[in-house]
Amino acid sequence: MSIADHTDQLHSQAEIAALAGVSRATITQWRRAPGFPPPERGGESDLFHQADVLAWLDERPVPGRLLQGDPAGTTFGARARAALAGKPQTVSDAPEAVEPDMRPDPRDADRVRELMGQLCERVRGAGSRVDYVNLLASLHFLRRLKGPHWNDVVTMSHTGEGSDGAAALLQHIAGGLDEQLRRRGMRPAMRQSLVRLEPRSYGDLRHVVHVVGELGHRAFDLMLDEYELLAGLDSGEFFTPRAVADLMVRIAGENAVGEAPLSVYDPYARGGELLAAATTWCAEQGVAPHRMEICGITHGRDTAPLATMNLALHGARPRVLVSSGGSPWNMATAFSGKQFDLVLSNPPFNMSDSTAEPRKEGNWPYGPPPLGNDNLAYVQHVLSALEEGGTAAVIMPNKAANSANKAEKDIRRAVVERGAMKAVVALPDRLFSHTSVPVSVWFLVHPSQACDDILFLDARQVGIPNRGKRTLRDQDVQAVVDAYRCAGIHRDGMRQSPPVPATVVSRKTVQERDWSLSPMDHIEAHRPRRGAAEAAHAEALDELELRKREVREADTAAASALSALERLEHENGLGAGVEWESMVLSGLCELRSATGGIQAGPSYSLLKKHLTTVGGVPLVYPQNLRDGRIEELADERRVAEGAARSLDRFRLQPGDIVCIRTGAMGPPALVRDVGAGWLMSTNVIRLRVDEKHRDRVHPGYLAAYLGRPESVAWVRDRASATGAPSISAAALGNQPVLLPPLAEQQRIVTVLDALDAQAMAHSRLAEAVTATRAAVVGRQMFSDLEEAMNEAAQPETGRRS
Repeated sequence: MSIADHTDQLHSQAEIAALAGVSRATITQWRRAPGFPPPERGGESDLFHQADVLAWLDERPVPGRLLQGDPAGTTFGARARAALAGKPQTVSDAPEAVEPDMRPDPRDADRVRELMGQLCERVRGAGSRVDYVNLLASLHFLRRLKGPHWNDVVTMSHTGEGSDGAAALLQHIAGGLDEQLRRRGMRPAMRQSLVRLEPRSYGDLRHVVHVVGELGHRAFDLMLDEYELLAGLDSGEFFTPRAVADLMVRIAGENAVGEAPLSVYDPYARGGELLAAATTWCAEQGVAPHRMEICGITHGRDTAPLATMNLALHGARPRVLVSSGGSPWNMATAFSGKQFDLVLSNPPFNMSDSTAEPRKEGNWPYGPPPLGNDNLAYVQHVLSALEEGGTAAVIMPNKAANSANKAEKDIRRAVVERGAMKAVVALPDRLFSHTSVPVSVWFLVHPSQACDDILFLDARQVGIPNRGKRTLRDQDVQAVVDAYRCAGIHRDGMRQSPPVPATVVSRKTVQERDWSLSPMDHIEAHRPRRGAAEAAHAEALDELELRKREVREADTAAASALSALERLEHENGLGAGVEWESMVLSGLCELRSATGGIQAGPSYSLLKKHLTTVGGVPLVYPQNLRDGRIEELADERRVAEGAARSLDRFRLQPGDIVCIRTGAMGPPALVRDVGAGWLMSTNVIRLRVDEKHRDRVHPGYLAAYLGRPESVAWVRDRASATGAPSISAAALGNQPVLLPPLAEQQRIVTVLDALDAQAMAHSRLAEAVTATRAAVVGRQMFSDLEEAMNEAAQPETGRRS
């Protein structure tokens, strides 16, 4: 396989014409011909994937009258390939790759922490924190290219000045990154993100360039962590923890037949973390990343550039396609019908038991999955993409392993009977951001290497608590891999080797247990040992100490913010010299504004036909407004992706303020990272400061002002009491607002943010104290119970009287 076989670029219509040696009018005519590749949508101009276009041109011989010294029989594809081969490389396209044995620079955590501190707030301005992380990722990628574009960035950072200079530098960074994305088959996407940034000073932007220039090779991983944290990704987008990706690749590698895989595929690539882990593992086996065919479909247009950069930094030449919204088995892509040595995926979860009937459309060799639930549709797609001798690993919610739905049970039976199920590993809960759904990893093989038995491992107890989540350490991953190897060698039933009990069962046993693929249904219940209670106790104490440290830090930060405010008031006098401006809310957020305004949520009749519980865009209801923030709740009502695009005027963005329109009136909520990109429900109203007034009011100040008891009482007094309290957008616009100067607003918001963080830290500490109490009770009671049971088990003659 040549490098060109799996290197892709995007070309404009004019570039295709130049490569094929024809006019642009000819390309326009070709686009009407059957089979001409569709363009990559989503930008100002149509761009086409190089590999698809070359494949189409390979079938078209150049007419004799158009030969330009070419041999007779030359195809337009051959002509275009020759033009590409002779094209000078003006920009480096091979970043300095992360070697498998490279360890993170311990100073990078401090550097990224510095970048995400005050520098973030000073550089992003009206842009979001996600836009700012995109800037960091773009700079880091360009720096690793070590080409002329990075040199220009450094030069401009030292010579530019003022807001115009900052805008020019951001445009230059975006242009360089977008060109690199286009060369890798990804539609340019960074310009629209980076131009939203508004640095307060050129010096701040210069310092960001300097600090990024000092980052080590593995710093991109830290940036992905920050992106996921700030973007509030939902279950369809959040990234797979690196330890989980490593675990999947290492065990899948144990099942591989022959040499290390040369082709890897992920039909739901997210941030490219599974493909990156596979690239690293294969490099450890001696396969150079540039020799590998790395293919993925990403379903998040915003995360797709990160996936491409992530893989390129690992030395791969990936082909990552952006889904148009369809499922991979329904999409006509360059990967359709192709088979791979290794398939990895973390598809979106369908967590509920499906009661729907099997779907009638589609080709399902293991049985049609139920409508509205794609869990086992993804399993079948993964199996269909496996080459003979290939192996796969797929993350599945535990519910998929033993659901009562007949269609899903039939699929599990078919997978087991054909020998495609190799092993199932149950993982701890709380591994993923924004969800505590417990999951397992299903390890599959091509049916040609059918398995008579299935290995089940219970790794739910490994890992450590970490800031509300559970984290797998290197030793935890090694423990699971060791348990897998050990159970595979000693295939003689139950293996009681905590912390990863395992058992090997036959197909007949799986049948007797109603075709369940849940490790918990097969690994015999065994009495907890004292070590488990001791471990739980130790973990609870560790979590308690962490929360105590967080509280101390939050207390110090809040005290410092209050002290600074009091010192300023003492020096200048309380309110002295501050000129307050009085106006009504509609003066800041006009009722009919193109750049802001007061917007009521869509009517229920408009929403109801688009509601779904599978995927889609979340809705904000009054019950999501808590303590001045948007909170995620268990409500599964969402708007289907296709319909959501037609409801963009109701979409929320950071800095918006959401008020209750109908129901129990309470304080509004400021949209931060959670809630951004969501849609309003019928019962809320959005406030967005008009662009022309954004230098007069800070959204955080306005949200706090409207959340005062006096402001809430004003709304309650004017809300209609017919049936349920309700207020119109016009009535809300009459609410009076007092504004100090913007600098004073910023000082107030800084103190309020510090107090909010303090309150949240104390809340988490209270939860940790409660968990520690339970662990102490469990440890003490279990110790007494074990002693009593041991005594009861002694023969009568052996007991003390």
